[in-house]
Amino acid sequence: MTRPLPSMPPQRPEGALETLLDAGRGAPGALGHFFDRKLRKRWRRRHAGAFDAVLATMGPGDVAVDLGANVGAVTRRLAATGATVHAYEPDPETFATLAANIADLPNVHAHQAAAGAQAAILTLNRSPHLAKNPGKYSQSASLVHDLGGTGGVEVEVIDFPTFLAGLDRDIALVKIDIEGAEWDLLDALRAHPVLARIDALFVETHERHDYPRLLPRLQALQAWAESIDRPYVNLFWH
Repeated sequence: MTRPLPSMPPQRPEGALETLLDAGRGAPGALGHFFDRKLRKRWRRRHAGAFDAVLATMGPGDVAVDLGANVGAVTRRLAATGATVHAYEPDPETFATLAANIADLPNVHAHQAAAGAQAAILTLNRSPHLAKNPGKYSQSASLVHDLGGTGGVEVEVIDFPTFLAGLDRDIALVKIDIEGAEWDLLDALRAHPVLARIDALFVETHERHDYPRLLPRLQALQAWAESIDRPYVNLFWH
């Protein structure tokens, strides 16, 4: 049975304010990102119920993947559907918290690793504020962004498309929040046959550190997401 999925209508400026914000997206550096963030925040509200809508179609027998699981808040939501959940978190300290938080969930498989376009051992950069507030700043750890911290740690990166291809079932939902590593991963997924086995992708994009160079790449991804019926691709996660 085909899973019902939300629609992804074209994201176009509506009204004078959105037209102004769209015009400002091309400004260099922080200013351009400010306009982009404000515009995308408005678009995000239009899709606020999409994640819950997909969750409502899931149940035992389905498979979901949480990339950038952090301490497990989204992992638990996915697990509550009864689906088998694979949760990936590379930071060893954050992973320990994740493992404790989902210890009561037999349908969750926790993986201490990052997901990428190919297998590797890379340095995970941590926020310099991590020690002050682990609950907040553990979310910003990144394989690609220099956060100014001194506590980087080497982590395993798996070949994620190959991992998905090895699963014995199709994948109902993949959530991707991996702090800048999503660009190359999405390119790899788009080029891999396993994409046809995914129903829905929810992605948080992180263009702030390299704006506006990444804007054309973001716009191209959005155009692609709007042009296909399956998988449903939502680039407005959070």
